[in-house]
Amino acid sequence: MLVIVRPPGPAFRDAISSHPDRHWIDVPQARVQHAVFCAALEGAGLPLLRLPEEPDLPDATFVSDALVALAPVLPGGPPIVVVARPAVASRRLEVDSVLRASLPHLPADTQIVHVEDPGTLEGGDVVVFGDRIAIGLSARTNALGARVLADVARSLGYRPFLCPVTDRLHLATAVTAVDANTLIGTAAGFASLDAAGPDAAPTADLRRLLLPDDELPGANVLALGGHIFLDSGNPTAVRLLRETGLAVHELQLDEFALADGGPTCLVNILP
Repeated sequence: MLVIVRPPGPAFRDAISSHPDRHWIDVPQARVQHAVFCAALEGAGLPLLRLPEEPDLPDATFVSDALVALAPVLPGGPPIVVVARPAVASRRLEVDSVLRASLPHLPADTQIVHVEDPGTLEGGDVVVFGDRIAIGLSARTNALGARVLADVARSLGYRPFLCPVTDRLHLATAVTAVDANTLIGTAAGFASLDAAGPDAAPTADLRRLLLPDDELPGANVLALGGHIFLDSGNPTAVRLLRETGLAVHELQLDEFALADGGPTCLVNILP
């Protein structure tokens, strides 16, 4: 596993956001928070691939949206990287640098699949848990882009399904995976999964850690290597996550919350 990260650049103050306080983004403070976040990841034994900042690209720190890398469920097949196509044209400039940095660290037989126009796909709409992949249909990911990823995932042995996202930025804004059988989210996040339709992979067996709506930032957690990272100030999320027995790390990430982001948004995982 390799964790790709990129610090926010000067343009982060203009990040795309629906947050009412988005104009108060403090770039120096965001850089400090990002550095502490990266130190926490390394302290948990996670290897980082640090990309240089992109001074002119406001949202480039949210590297999760650039691509989705999948290892096969069963040994034998090649891994596949789906290169995303963000819905906002200015964000498409972020993708190439993440892909180029990833290539030397991927197995030689890795297949690269691109989402083509008019499809759109952003990694924030993808939640992987075990052999199931929920793909959000949002303002950022359309049906064409989602189906590209779903077809790739299916070829690798996953059970993908498409979920409507109508009230927030991404699927992962309100529901994320703790492990293969446990998800954490708000009622709206779980409603997206339940609205996926009869062809969806079954989710009735999942353990659901339900959060109140006022702890929406606590629904976006990064679970890696037996550790969980989340934005501080979400006591219900912390209590429920500690009950799982995993190591829970509360971090100040409120500057990224002002840009509609959370810990999963700040990483891209190469399996």
